[in-house]
Amino acid sequence: MDEIDKIPTGKIQRASKFMAAGARVGGNYVKHYAKKMFDESSVEDLHRDNAQDIYTALSELKGSALKVAQMLSMNDALPDAYNKQFAMAQYNAPPLSYPLIVNIFRKNLGKAPSDLFDVFEPQAANAASIGQVHRAWKNGHAFAVKIQYPGIADSIHADLKMVKPFATTLMNISRDEVDYYMEEVESKLIEETDYSL
Repeated sequence: MDEIDKIPTGKIQRASKFMAAGARVGGNYVKHYAKKMFDESSVEDLHRDNAQDIYTALSELKGSALKVAQMLSMNDALPDAYNKQFAMAQYNAPPLSYPLIVNIFRKNLGKAPSDLFDVFEPQAANAASIGQVHRAWKNGHAFAVKIQYPGIADSIHADLKMVKPFATTLMNISRDEVDYYMEEVESKLIEETDYSL
């Protein structure tokens, strides 16, 4: 068995999304310098394109990667384009599909949402970095049902490791500072994934 066969498929997919984002960012730099030769580009255009590509990759991955985008959006040291793009992570993330929600319910509770509630809205009321919320009713009482994305707790360390190069470049700080910051983020995220806490 090759070493690559020992890596779980989910981790390979997550890593490939980061690599694709890195390739797009590299392409943005190539376009920027090519346009700059003809005075057709600005640093703001480069920041805007990079921020959009990085945010797209992070939002597809959800979890700790998207949480880092939320935290980065509160950093005054970043260029405006990053703050504006990453601020979107504060308010909304792409929700999971309803069939996947049903599977999560069946796996964890042994029943579908429709078996547990009189009414369960299939569309998420809100989706964030580590989970999403659905409205539900049972016996005339309204509930907010918070559903954690599958595998989030298990992927935190690996995701943050992949995000480090982006954070180092964007924040223009030393590796030691990034390591310290990421350790703090990791401990807070692990705490956040403990829904019973």
